[in-house]
Amino acid sequence: MLSKKAKLNLGLVIVLICVLGLSTYYYVPKMFADEVYPLKYADWIVKYSTKYSVDPALVCGVILQESRFNPSSVSGAGAQGLMQFMPGTAATMAKETGHWPNYNIFDAETSIEFGAAHIRDLLVKYNGSVELALYGYNAGTGNSDRAIGREVYLRTNNSYVRKIMNYQTAYHTMYAKELGLEPVKIEKKDNSAEIRGFVWSQIFSNFITGLSGNKNNP
Repeated sequence: MLSKKAKLNLGLVIVLICVLGLSTYYYVPKMFADEVYPLKYADWIVKYSTKYSVDPALVCGVILQESRFNPSSVSGAGAQGLMQFMPGTAATMAKETGHWPNYNIFDAETSIEFGAAHIRDLLVKYNGSVELALYGYNAGTGNSDRAIGREVYLRTNNSYVRKIMNYQTAYHTMYAKELGLEPVKIEKKDNSAEIRGFVWSQIFSNFITGLSGNKNNP
């Protein structure tokens, strides 16, 4: 049997744990939402998403996945800039968008225009399929054409595609006003609880997606 003092101490510990848990649930998403889903260059994202008729939240999702909004990013494979273009693809997009031969892929506005135009091209190529367009963005259209319908597509790219589509939903939910989108319709007047819950769900979803993606990769 616990003594009266031990019971009191145990009760205090339980109360403190509950307070800490509730504080974490309510305030961590508010404190770190901008870190989990940062938004930069909103004006350019809206401008070129409108010009090329693509969802600005999707463009944000690609940027987050590719560079986390770092215009100086360079991948181990040699992809460059905010939206991570290989030199050959960047040259193609420069010609398509009228920037050839004078362009700088490390310029954020240039990269966003190239990215929006490239996503538009991929959506047209794959009849509006966001999943296949994202696969093409990641693997290259030649590789995607060869891999579509084969197990390699499902095994190696589901993680990439699912992450960006989750990010797309997150950006639409959190930044509808900044991106010129219709707000996500929520019945309650105060949507803070829904946003908070959504941020938590996306954190866990992306974590689990990352684990499953690593497990499935050869």
